[in-house]
Amino acid sequence: MESQKPIETRSFIRIPTLRLLIVGLLFIVAFRLRLYGIFNPLMDFIPVRQYHSALLARGFYNWLLTGELTTIPPDGIIEPPIRELVASFVYLIVGEECLWINRLLSVIFWMVGGVFLYHIAKKVGSPNAAVFSLAFYLFVPFGVLASRAFMPDPLMIMLLLISVFTILQYHEQPSPRRMLIAAAASSLAVFVKPIMCFFPLFGAFVLPAVCRRGVRRSLTSLHVPTFTALSILPAGLYYLYGMFAGGIFHLEGQIQDKVVLPLLFEASFWQDWWEKIGNVVGYAALLVALLGLLLCRPGLSRALMLGLWGGYFLFGLVYTAHIHTHDYYSLQLIPIVALSLSPLAALLMTQLNQLASPKHPNQGGLRYYGRVIVLTLLVPALILGAIRYEYWQNAIALPGRMVATHEREVATYQEIGEVVNHSPHTLLLFGNRGDWGYPLLYHGRFSAVLLPRPDEIGGLSTEEYFNTLYSEYSPEYFIISPKLDENGPDNFLDFWQSKEYEDLRNLLTKNFPVMVRNDAYVVFDLREKY
Repeated sequence: MESQKPIETRSFIRIPTLRLLIVGLLFIVAFRLRLYGIFNPLMDFIPVRQYHSALLARGFYNWLLTGELTTIPPDGIIEPPIRELVASFVYLIVGEECLWINRLLSVIFWMVGGVFLYHIAKKVGSPNAAVFSLAFYLFVPFGVLASRAFMPDPLMIMLLLISVFTILQYHEQPSPRRMLIAAAASSLAVFVKPIMCFFPLFGAFVLPAVCRRGVRRSLTSLHVPTFTALSILPAGLYYLYGMFAGGIFHLEGQIQDKVVLPLLFEASFWQDWWEKIGNVVGYAALLVALLGLLLCRPGLSRALMLGLWGGYFLFGLVYTAHIHTHDYYSLQLIPIVALSLSPLAALLMTQLNQLASPKHPNQGGLRYYGRVIVLTLLVPALILGAIRYEYWQNAIALPGRMVATHEREVATYQEIGEVVNHSPHTLLLFGNRGDWGYPLLYHGRFSAVLLPRPDEIGGLSTEEYFNTLYSEYSPEYFIISPKLDENGPDNFLDFWQSKEYEDLRNLLTKNFPVMVRNDAYVVFDLREKY
């Protein structure tokens, strides 16, 4: 497969310097947008995942200071804690925990990824069309939210795009050196988020090789197996170690829990997956991107994009448990869709240039304003029209609209922590199933065993289950706390005084004194029994 030159499209962005100024402006505006509410608590986007990282980063920070790992999220360590280790070293440098710095690092990772996306899009489409791809990548609403979250995903997206860039360079001029560079970059991306990254990168590497050399020669070449082995080696060694190390590593059953193939035969699985895609990139952008995929030039560009799309789809078919329940497990679709817009944008700009023939100079104005309309309306229409208005309004405006509620939550959680004297021996029943009490554990600065619902305790009676916990963990306190909403506690009486918790409520009130009871929470003292 010969190296392909980008499509040359003349447009009103004729001077490379002007194009770079537009690209720079996009980055500046996108960066500034992500600074909005950056100092707020981590409750604006998947709190349970962000506070998992916050708790783990605190634990590593304490470990660096004292040599003891005392703070661990209840679900332990699953993915390689790269972001959390980086955060702990940042804490060590600045001398305190700074959640906003972790948000800022995520923003920087996303911006760096945008640089590589722009260079990839220039080769897939054209330099001017790459501006369309970059604009979508930087301003699609779900990406704005995800790219400022304290999670490994922004780092994953950056490494994914770096890997695709190195893979593209390899296929332009194949050599062992370029293959090793691509494998090294891919191994880092796969190490950060193993399952999410491997399939798209494998597709992006293998499919262009098959198109270039054929199936037989590609599979018998040392480059494909070497790339595959090196890409999964670090992640494979990590999971192998974690499964045997045990302790704080909770890697047992990860395959069985997340690869549930019978879901493929349920209509609700496909419906939910489709809905998650709509939340992340929007249906309009998805359809336009698929059209752009069909318009990719035969050869390297089309094979690369087909490999990325096929890799994402294969990932969803394997990782069935989460692809239809978690929006952010489709996050890699944002750069894939963005890159797929470049060929369509290049074609549109070419057609607009051909609209007016030099023999008809009167059509020059139409041609010029047509380009302006395409550039200024197409991408915003995809970004704003693709996402449901309610989703855009609620999600992007959430930091400002909910800041008072979140501050009140933090104050309540800090108060609870003081009531239980920041005890590491606590049982917690939390009313919100969305964040599992992780923000309470973080801001309250205590550790707890989280109680499941009564119907999730495996057939044991409430008393039997409680006695098992009591003897195993020797808890000092039992906390019942609901999620707060804009008006205060969210259905606290309905939650704690419901029939579902009648046995547990009677058990506690009959055997243990109440330390604190108010509209926000109840604390039982388990140190003394009636």
